[in-house]
Amino acid sequence: MLNKNFKLMIGLLTIMALGFVGCSDDNNDTILSSSPEPSMDIVETAAAAGNFTTLLAAAEAADLVDALKSEGPLTVFAPTDEAFAALPDGTIDALLNDTDALTAILTYHVVPGAIKAEQVVTLSSAQTLNGESLTITVTNDGMVKVDDATVIVTDIETSNGIIHVIDAVIFPTSDAPLGKGDSSDITQGFGRYSFGGGWIANAIIEGRLTWLTRNLSIYTVSRLAGLNTLAAAVKAADLKKTLIRSGPFTVFAPTEEAFAALPDGTIPALLDDPETLSNILLYHVTTGRVYASDVVNLTEAEMVNGGFVSISTENGVMVNGANVIAVDIKARNGVIHVIDGVLLP
Repeated sequence: MLNKNFKLMIGLLTIMALGFVGCSDDNNDTILSSSPEPSMDIVETAAAAGNFTTLLAAAEAADLVDALKSEGPLTVFAPTDEAFAALPDGTIDALLNDTDALTAILTYHVVPGAIKAEQVVTLSSAQTLNGESLTITVTNDGMVKVDDATVIVTDIETSNGIIHVIDAVIFPTSDAPLGKGDSSDITQGFGRYSFGGGWIANAIIEGRLTWLTRNLSIYTVSRLAGLNTLAAAVKAADLKKTLIRSGPFTVFAPTEEAFAALPDGTIPALLDDPETLSNILLYHVTTGRVYASDVVNLTEAEMVNGGFVSISTENGVMVNGANVIAVDIKARNGVIHVIDGVLLP
């Protein structure tokens, strides 16, 4: 049951929000009414508010707009423009130039399911699309906090979920949380901010998040699925944009354990040799969407680097010597099959 003070806060904030919307036309930067048109999705609803322009620009830069427009449902803890403006100077520009960090941070603001305020206050944590869990607390005076941010408007309903407005940007686990220092410490290379793995990787591999992954690029899905070495290699080989914007492709994606099984020093050597690395990675990719039902009818497949892989179905499905351990992970620009070995041309 809602804390009485929190109920009062919701009522007051709802009245405030309605009052803002009813103001004259010269007040364009309004916070939303708690009763938007139900036909508007999360992105459309935030755009209509006029106070989430930075959030929407960041979502566009991180290639997350289609995911936020998916059927969901999703719950978004949405920082206002003022929340982003309160970050250290240079933060926004730095994040726009590091879409890995930006994507990690934005997905940390999104929780699967439509979670209304009365449910939020019964939780101590919530698993986000980032893979990390955020903490939820109700203060003695009835305010609700999500990590270090305060919820200032609740239960903005959209056609594909719920928006709760927060007064600060929140961050997944990192060595030095963003916003605590100067902007030069914001992004120190790939993977600084926790992203993917854990529950979300399992859900993706088990096919329980197809409604989400089919709106994301192959590159982003691979990161969410915890295939971080593959994603790092793709980035080092300058293939990231290809796996975000081009396609469709079918990727046979090695697990973290598959990369770890390579001889000592192999990964660092390949990261220093982009040409060889690119050739190896492209040997894991074929053109078009080749689903499992197609793969089992093949004896070989031509890969993007011009080489061929052999396919066997005698003892499960194998590509060269690697076992296929998960299939048909749908992405916006292709499909991913997970394998337990690295394919070498």
